[in-house]
Amino acid sequence: MPNAPWKGWKNEKPGYHQKTVMLQKCGKKCFLGKGTSFPICKKNTCKISKKGVYAAYIRSRQYRKFKKNRNVTKKAKKLLKNF
Repeated sequence: MPNAPWKGWKNEKPGYHQKTVMLQKCGKKCFLGKGTSFPICKKNTCKISKKGVYAAYIRSRQYRKFKKNRNVTKKAKKLLKNF
């Protein structure tokens, strides 16, 4: 089975407190959802990670019945096209 494109995001993703700090430091560009939901930047940086975008896309597709997650899916898909 080939590796998933988001493999390794578990080690790169920000924790609970890091997400709050990241929102203050980097702004909304590091999150696709409302507040600190669906982080896409690596922890302790403001750099967008392709793995983070893939993970957000997959997670938002899992909860697609909620309208807010459809918006996250659209944003993630748009970002993935630019990578």
